[in-house]
Amino acid sequence: MTPKSKGGEETQLLHSVCHRQIHALLTETELANHFNTIHALQQHPDVKKFVGWIKTKPLDFKERSRKSKRLKSLKK
Repeated sequence: MTPKSKGGEETQLLHSVCHRQIHALLTETELANHFNTIHALQQHPDVKKFVGWIKTKPLDFKERSRKSKRLKSLKK
């Protein structure tokens, strides 16, 4: 699951809310270098917490994602 911008070629289907949340929590470099498999993503504490929460929502649930404070601080 390396982002295409980092040379990824494989596509994984993800719910749109989950996809946005992953990008709100992790940089593309982090995804490419450390969290490039579903299993690795599931081990990240914030992703694990989100997955536990989203499981309680209906399949058609929509939510806006916000960049994490950590990602916002990286932009400064």
